[in-house]
Amino acid sequence: MDDNSPKQENILKVGIAEADRLDDMVRSFRLMNRHSNRRRFVVSRENVVGGNGNIIVEKAKDIDISVVKQFQRSFDRNTEFKVFSSDEGIAIVTNTEAEYGRDFSKSLINQVMNIGGGIYKPFIDIVQSFYELSALFQKGLSPKLIIVGYIPVKNIGQEVNMYNELKRHDPYIRYLDVLHTELKPRSFIKGVPQFMLDTEDEKAWHKFVLKVIHEYTKPYFMEEI
Repeated sequence: MDDNSPKQENILKVGIAEADRLDDMVRSFRLMNRHSNRRRFVVSRENVVGGNGNIIVEKAKDIDISVVKQFQRSFDRNTEFKVFSSDEGIAIVTNTEAEYGRDFSKSLINQVMNIGGGIYKPFIDIVQSFYELSALFQKGLSPKLIIVGYIPVKNIGQEVNMYNELKRHDPYIRYLDVLHTELKPRSFIKGVPQFMLDTEDEKAWHKFVLKVIHEYTKPYFMEEI
């Protein structure tokens, strides 16, 4: 790697989890699977052996509550386990073809692509519209977070309709609607977290990246279970 290349760091913790986070995921997924057309699960990417030499969970096996409790009894709470979750990845919905919002879309994509020093590029999908996103859903795409950028005004009505369809398909996907003081001063999506990109703020993109990290890594809703 070039010395001038950004340092790669797994700040979104994709593919790893401590026992407490696994507990949150397993309990939350159990509830989410009752109300979503998409099944969420988490499996181990390795054989995990306890202190007595017995295998607690085998590679490629589901991690359930009983496994999590064994992890909590057998390992330090900061121990990280290699896992695969169906609830990973980011999708960016932003129109790169419309001249009016092209620069905004390109900057948005670059900022997300460079999170963690570019380590997450294989986990990021870019689509022009919610219609394209829906097509990817049919092929098995299951992002954890959808970032909404520039949508041409003439398309807003049909895009809202498709967004509502996606919410019915999976009500638990996280969204972040990125507003822009000049191009997109108001949101057309109700009830989702927003971030206003202030063109007068020199640290606006830095704050945006921090917001993405926060939305992606925040716990599920254990208090509601």
